[in-house]
Amino acid sequence: MTDKLDDGLDIRTDNSLSKKVSKGALWVTAASICARGLSVISAIILVRLLAPEDFGLMAIAMAIIAFSQGTTQTGFESALIQKQDRPEDFLNTAWTFELARYLILFFVIFLAAPLLASFFKEPRAMAILRVISISLVFQGLRNIGVVYFRKNLDFHKQFVMEIVPLIAYISVVIPLAFSLRNVWALVWASLTINITTCCISYVMHQYRPRLDFSVKRARNLFNFGKWILGSSILVMVREQGMTMFVGKFLGIPILGFYNRAGAFSTMIFQQVSAIVWQVGYSAYSQLQVDPIKFKNAYLKTLQLLTFVGIPMAGGLFVLSRDFVYLFLTDKWLPIVPLMQILCLQAIINFINVPASIAFQASGRPSIGTKISTLGVIILAIIVYPLSSRWGATGAVASLFLSVLIPSPIVWYMGIKVIKCTYSEFFKPVLISLINAGIMVCVIIVIKNLIVMQVSFAGFFGLIFVGIVTYIAVAFCFDRCLNYGSYRLIRERVAVLW
Repeated sequence: MTDKLDDGLDIRTDNSLSKKVSKGALWVTAASICARGLSVISAIILVRLLAPEDFGLMAIAMAIIAFSQGTTQTGFESALIQKQDRPEDFLNTAWTFELARYLILFFVIFLAAPLLASFFKEPRAMAILRVISISLVFQGLRNIGVVYFRKNLDFHKQFVMEIVPLIAYISVVIPLAFSLRNVWALVWASLTINITTCCISYVMHQYRPRLDFSVKRARNLFNFGKWILGSSILVMVREQGMTMFVGKFLGIPILGFYNRAGAFSTMIFQQVSAIVWQVGYSAYSQLQVDPIKFKNAYLKTLQLLTFVGIPMAGGLFVLSRDFVYLFLTDKWLPIVPLMQILCLQAIINFINVPASIAFQASGRPSIGTKISTLGVIILAIIVYPLSSRWGATGAVASLFLSVLIPSPIVWYMGIKVIKCTYSEFFKPVLISLINAGIMVCVIIVIKNLIVMQVSFAGFFGLIFVGIVTYIAVAFCFDRCLNYGSYRLIRERVAVLW
């Protein structure tokens, strides 16, 4: 009788977690679609109003801020989500040490702004840096209690936390861009979004943090967070370090092109990966004690992410020139090859993301950190020669290679940690690649033989053809090879009800 009761309780628990994960995914997806939609619309308006050097100046300032944050990352929030034993005892300590970190960063950057501006030979960067650095204070003051939105899969609240500041940003940046026509529209809007985020964190969660300088608790959190720090440093060196490299050696206008190429490719795809990170990390952390459920969750995540993400990257790759020409105007055409390389990089990232989440959620973040170290070493070796020969295209190509070359190690370690077979891992990836490849070929044929000169109507027509082609081919695979994507989607939707 006890076994039956335990089985029934286990089933109810599984259903409850599955329902929370599905609803969480729905809310995060809605937030991401809204956020990315608003961001893309505002970005299109902004590139028509501002010059490439304005985006270059802002990119330098944001890269310095992000680099300072990433290289001092404590990993406390990730530790709180992963920690299953009384995480509430650590909230005040985490908030206190995070606040201290942000205040120190603010003073350092504010005082060092003249030196940093001199390094990039751009005097205007000094005032921009000093204003932007104020946002660090508000980031430090943010209510630590909102970490429970992710930990408890309360993503409808996370939805509000993301959308409201973004609406505030757009409400400020577009009017300022029309009136100022310079980089300061971006600067004041950036400060606005951080102030709004800080304020709304206290409105959304009732927890009120207070100072607690417990070194013992901080050390406990940092035992996990140190690997997050290591990984964060490597990410910052690769991403923000690249921004600084391009700004220093290729110039601020070229950096503006580089920045916008990422905004219309990498940032869009990162939004998809962010959905998986926000929902997957919290769910994986709860399933880490059950290897079978952990493995199943991983494989389903990989299947859904590649099913959705790979065709997005493939579609933008083939339509990138038309997108830039129609929406951004001719002056931005130099970003086309950069966007295409970043689309290829996104495909690799879609395959790697579930493994990266699994490393961290299973309490083994050191694996991801070590692999990232290899990627950064590769980038450091090849970035200068490739950039010297091919400029910004070479810089982006070096980024792509630094992700591609270590990827087989990510796949091998993911298989070992999850304890799945090679066929279980590669089947969803290969099928999605084949589906997307057929879709891309159909778009190219129609574009070259029928559409020729793409208009707005033709552009959206090609998108429609691509979607229909991908769905049709995927449906055939689903029926013939029992791929299971549509069944998995139906299960996720059914759980919601």
